[in-house]
Amino acid sequence: MTAASAGYITDVDYIPGFYPHMSPVAMRYAASLNRVVPPATEKRFRYLELGCGLGRSLTTLAAANPQGEFVGVDVNANHVAAIDKDIATGELANARAIACDFATLPKDLGRFDFLALHGVFSWVAPEVRQQILEVAKSHLAPGGLLLVSYNAMPGWAHLQPIRGILRQYAALRQGDTVQRIRDALNYLVFIRDKKAKYFEDNPRAAAYVDGLLKQDLRYLAHEYLNEHWTSFYFSEVAGMFGSAGLAFVGSLPIHTNFWDLCVRPEFQELFRTTSNRLVTESHKDFCANTAFRWDIYATEPRVMQSPEERLKQVDDLYFRVARPGISLPHQVNLGVVTSTVQGPLYETLLKVLSKSSLRLSEILKDKSLKGNPAADLIRAVDAGVAMGLFDVTAGPVKITAKPLKGSVAVVSPFNRAVLASDSLGGRPVALASVATGTGHTLGDFDAAILHELTSEGPDGLVQRVDARLTGSGRSLQQEGKPVTDTTARQQLVESACAAFTDTSLPQLAQLGIVATAD
Repeated sequence: MTAASAGYITDVDYIPGFYPHMSPVAMRYAASLNRVVPPATEKRFRYLELGCGLGRSLTTLAAANPQGEFVGVDVNANHVAAIDKDIATGELANARAIACDFATLPKDLGRFDFLALHGVFSWVAPEVRQQILEVAKSHLAPGGLLLVSYNAMPGWAHLQPIRGILRQYAALRQGDTVQRIRDALNYLVFIRDKKAKYFEDNPRAAAYVDGLLKQDLRYLAHEYLNEHWTSFYFSEVAGMFGSAGLAFVGSLPIHTNFWDLCVRPEFQELFRTTSNRLVTESHKDFCANTAFRWDIYATEPRVMQSPEERLKQVDDLYFRVARPGISLPHQVNLGVVTSTVQGPLYETLLKVLSKSSLRLSEILKDKSLKGNPAADLIRAVDAGVAMGLFDVTAGPVKITAKPLKGSVAVVSPFNRAVLASDSLGGRPVALASVATGTGHTLGDFDAAILHELTSEGPDGLVQRVDARLTGSGRSLQQEGKPVTDTTARQQLVESACAAFTDTSLPQLAQLGIVATAD
């Protein structure tokens, strides 16, 4: 039998990962976008993560928000031991992890401004979900925000049989959990390739199997083999948190707060005539076939009545251009609809926010935007964020195109420790930025370049990176094929190092992640 706690897999450690939706800045902006006053974070705040796994989101956010106190809870003692190690090596005085279940939290835990749980709600027993609601009632401060992610209906309707057959077949196999999920996945591929009628009738499910083959087996074990795996309709989750005194205030990613970015035009009249937000969310899930949700709830939310009140209550968030070189028209496909950003107002906003990051009040005062009503400007900025034109940060970000001169250092001890442990580890590497209040992800190969550049300097960089790549057993790809020729591989490494130094390094400097060491 699998070792488990209330049906949750515990004999296999989860995989590390950073999830930007869990950041206070993302939760605060989503709440303010929906006219709810979020908790302040400029000075001191408290953040609790339930089911924090290996804690990489918790520790990254702690490093990016030194003014906050971060507490993680997980039932797996191995996870907590790994977090403790990251806290020690990263010199994080504002983070701690607790090994316990949700029913036995320390009595002196206190109240928190933010409560987050990702990869938990859909995977635990009903009594554990009730414990989560009790924790929210007891430990979320008035006006506090709770973020919960879960598998959603109706998007999972055609995929639930896949979970069923994986779990049923794994239960019949021998070995540890990883071996059993491997055997079950091989069986799933076999019946798919032999054209089982289910897959013939559900071609999207057949294609979904290809995605499973690319996943870490540890992730698949946690995703599919938990005894109480459940997918929910939005109304069910809203009802549960409503019974605990929490109100739905918005969702992530940001574009999901704009129904015209989530549903096709032929459905949009339905939303214009529906004023109840809870009903609208249910309509939207059916029109978009939503399979996963990140929802934000608040206890005793304070509602802002006007754009002016938003400027008064939440004017500590900064906006900037999402990435260098972005231009108009800017087109984005958000899964169901394709939207385009263009027009004189966006052209001006793009120029303004390409020069410096600004608060909403500063945007409204900019001379080049004079004559535009405040409500129109705020709406354009919010829509730009939703469509990836602009980014939101917790503080000002220096925007400069100047290259770094001299030797370069990674500022944060946490980031140095992450680079040393995770470079070329086969997964993206998230580095903390105090300027933005969140983490920023690099590919693990770029992380290796950064680690070598900042730990040993630029001399011999290409040779050292190439040696690390060879020693890791990894290969570079060209036109979809691994590069085996030594000279060709070294040329690719040289090009990658040059591109990183010219493009990525200045961006990391803007975020305060690196700085000149001289």
